[in-house]
Amino acid sequence: MRKAIAFMFATLLFAPLIAHARKPAPAPEGVPIIIDSGRILLDVSFITAEGKERKALAWFNMGMAAPVLSHELYAELGLKQGAAFAVKVGEKQLEAPAEKVVDGDGGVGVPTFAHLFAPRRVEAMLPARMFTDYVLRIDYGRRLISINAPGGERPKGSAVPILINADTGVIAVEAQIDGQSWSLAIDAGSGYSWMRGDVARDLLVRHPDWKRAHGAIGPSNANMVDFRFEKEGDVFRAPVVRIGEIELKQVGFLATAPVLGSFAEGVFGDFFWDNWRKAAAAPVIGWLGGNALRDYELTIDYPNRMSYWLRQRSSVPTELNQPPITLVRHGDRYFIGGIVQSSTNAESPQGIETGDELIAVGDVAARGASKDSLLSALHGAPGDRKRLTLEHHGVRLETEMVVESFE
Repeated sequence: MRKAIAFMFATLLFAPLIAHARKPAPAPEGVPIIIDSGRILLDVSFITAEGKERKALAWFNMGMAAPVLSHELYAELGLKQGAAFAVKVGEKQLEAPAEKVVDGDGGVGVPTFAHLFAPRRVEAMLPARMFTDYVLRIDYGRRLISINAPGGERPKGSAVPILINADTGVIAVEAQIDGQSWSLAIDAGSGYSWMRGDVARDLLVRHPDWKRAHGAIGPSNANMVDFRFEKEGDVFRAPVVRIGEIELKQVGFLATAPVLGSFAEGVFGDFFWDNWRKAAAAPVIGWLGGNALRDYELTIDYPNRMSYWLRQRSSVPTELNQPPITLVRHGDRYFIGGIVQSSTNAESPQGIETGDELIAVGDVAARGASKDSLLSALHGAPGDRKRLTLEHHGVRLETEMVVESFE
């Protein structure tokens, strides 16, 4: 009897603790994000003219000023007939003037959604301008994004002031590279960090050991467009990029090649950067993309013009390691855009030419594959051998290429 009473007493005493221990941890707050080629995609709901919700996959792009919709979605939402433009990201409804919405993706120098993301069906691009009334937290580690009203608790992480272009929402920070101060845009909409070619070339003259490759390689080849601007750019690592108290180490940059050639650039300036930075908050020399941001929980307090950087993991700069080829995408097919030159491969691989179609990497078929799956198949440890199936002048052939270190 005495044992029974003791058991009942213990049960009553410890039951709350047991129940608390069994209680599941609260789900993290935020909207799930998809990382595709380093870019952020969101499942969102657009509000139709009838007040219904129309779900779509949207690209969150901090480097563009206006919303962009596919022709089909633009027509479906009735924007041409004067309907209001609104979209729900989680429980938050965001709006933009309908006249500012771009009908149809793609255009001069802008790859289509299908080119960037297929086989995923992306139908919209949402710019940072739609989020500038809020505190935006991008949690790369847990793959969440949250949109909060200003005035809450101080976000976690080291505080770094930001510059904002109020018209476009594009932000920038002051950064120190090689003892010099420059402005860099923060662009989670880009998979890789880019830099003006002329600025990068000056840095590489002083530090030739920084250079890793001539030609876009691995995730720096994120756009896969058939323009020398990307495929003939130089890839390098800045040993340290200081932003306030933050030190980003071994940051990979793609230094863009001249759009119109070296002579024209010398006469007329850099066509791309001189135009793109008009949307920025300062005369930026480039942007920090997903490869530089992915190790952090990044909070952007737009109303108070402050960013907060909380490191989540250590950087592992091996993302570029693959056979030395640049790829170009046409439709659902991939082609050799160029042979990447590094300090260790002065000679071009035998039997591979620019323009050859890549049919497979090992057992991974290239046609219809996503960029991520193809780059993942190419990625490896230095010295690994990758079996490539190519179509060369109408003849199918197999060859092996060695994974090189671009660390």
